[in-house]
Order: sequence, then structure tokens, then C-alpha cells
Amino acid sequence: MNIKEWLGENFVYRLFGCFYNKSHDDIFDFIKTKIPREFFHRKISDLGSGDGGNTERIKKIFQASKIVGYDHNDFLLERARKKGIRVKKFDLNKKLPKGEMATFTFSLHHAYNKENTLKNAVNNFDYIFICEPCLDLYHWLFDGGEPLPKNKWIELFDRVLKQYQIYQYKNNLIVFYKKLKKRD
Repeated sequence: MNIKEWLGENFVYRLFGCFYNKSHDDIFDFIKTKIPREFFHRKISDLGSGDGGNTERIKKIFQASKIVGYDHNDFLLERARKKGIRVKKFDLNKKLPKGEMATFTFSLHHAYNKENTLKNAVNNFDYIFICEPCLDLYHWLFDGGEPLPKNKWIELFDRVLKQYQIYQYKNNLIVFYKKLKKRD
């Protein structure tokens, strides 16, 4: 764990929650216009849900039939519970849960081995939604995770997901992945 991550985990999240979520309305307004119809009404596992701010947005725009937030930080889990969100304690860097649809909203860049985490998600879910920031000065200075430059994110998605839809909104990449069904 680097110093920025340690400070965030032990002080920033405790005092402020995921304060950056407050500026995400415009991103979710954009995402709402791009959602493939087969992504609606799914049972969603929001992986790295933080304080639940984006979990609430995901539930609304995807019209989730059920949503559970997963995070490892006790302070953030408690904040999400107070918002009425069902949450479970879990670490992205360990075994992922299984389900119908996974969402990584500003959380995949916190995985120590992004490729392994994404491969596990592909194995455990039929649908995956990703919204991740590209590396820039702000994320380099202040983010506890490790966002990748745009070209490295795309290389990762190409290697692991192979076929997916991708969009860019400002400095964020938005990805929709649907597992292809094997023919009998």
C-alpha cells in the first residue's frame, strides 16, 4: 500500500467518504445515453462501491433488479449502509464474487493486478460495466489507486475483454462488455 492509498484509507475516507463522487452526475448523464438495452434490469455486484454514491447512480440508470455494493473499507461500508445500500465486505485483490453483472466505477484502478482482477470478472459475470479515469496530473498526485494512461487501459481491455463497446467522456473511459455465449 502506497502512502496516498494509506492516507485515503485511514483519514480521507473516514472524514469525507468518497467526496469525489459528488461531481459524477454529468458522467452518469452521459453513461445513461450509451447503455446497451441488454444491460438493464440485471442483478448487479458493484465492485469497489465505496460510500455508495455511485452505487445509487448505477442502480438508477441501469434500473437494477437488485444491487449489492462490495468494498473493503469499513468506514465506506458504514456510509453506504446509512444510505440504505446492501453491502458486503470484500477486497478486489482477492477472489471476486460471482453474479450476473459486475460494475467497476472508479475502482478497477485500485486493483494491484488489474489484468487478473478483470479476468476473474470475465469468468464470474456475464455483463461488465467499467468507468475508469485515465492517468492525468490530478490522479497522479491525489489518487490512492493507479489509473493507467488511455492506451494502457485499451491494451488491457483488448487483451482480456477482446470484444466490447468503449466510449470516452472527458478523462474517463466507459466500457460495456457482454460475455459471448458458446455455441453448442
